[in-house]
Amino acid sequence: MVEPVRGVCALVLAAGQGSRYREHADQDKLLAPCNRTPDAPPVLAATLGALCGVAERLVVVTRDDNSELLAWLGQQADWYGAEVLAVHTQGLGHSLAQALRQCPSDKGWLVALGDMPYVRPATFRRIAEQIEPPRLVVASHQGQRGHPRGIGRDHALQVISLDGERGAQALFSSGAAWEVEVDDSGVLQDIDRPDDRRNS
Repeated sequence: MVEPVRGVCALVLAAGQGSRYREHADQDKLLAPCNRTPDAPPVLAATLGALCGVAERLVVVTRDDNSELLAWLGQQADWYGAEVLAVHTQGLGHSLAQALRQCPSDKGWLVALGDMPYVRPATFRRIAEQIEPPRLVVASHQGQRGHPRGIGRDHALQVISLDGERGAQALFSSGAAWEVEVDDSGVLQDIDRPDDRRNS
């Protein structure tokens, strides 16, 4: 059995409104089937499944008013070895800031988006293995940056000051990020609408 990457905390950001998905389907996109096959697991389940065992700690960050998702996590989180952090959020950056504040880590954080179910386990592990305290790490496919991303512990104070929707984009736009090229198109594909789901 492969050991988790020591000193890294994996954060799954799952605190968005999912409003673009709801324009087309009256459903939380994270609980929708991750592809168009009848037995497909929910989007968030696929993301968590790929992250199982990658890092020392796995935390799902969700809104404190999303009762449906919290109920699902109450039944399923333990199965994935995940903790749940429910936050009152003003956007992606604010959610991430609260997660870093409440989930300390020796090396840093592997940041995944809950609505990206096609990232391969090997990709998550590869990014996690590159995380060091001074380093910012970003997965890239065919020269295009995506997710997951790694935030070294030395950058924590900058992230904790974030609020609103932008997340850590400004931090990664500084040119200091360590790009890791992966043969995994899943790092570029999130699910905003039902048609974004793969056929299988």
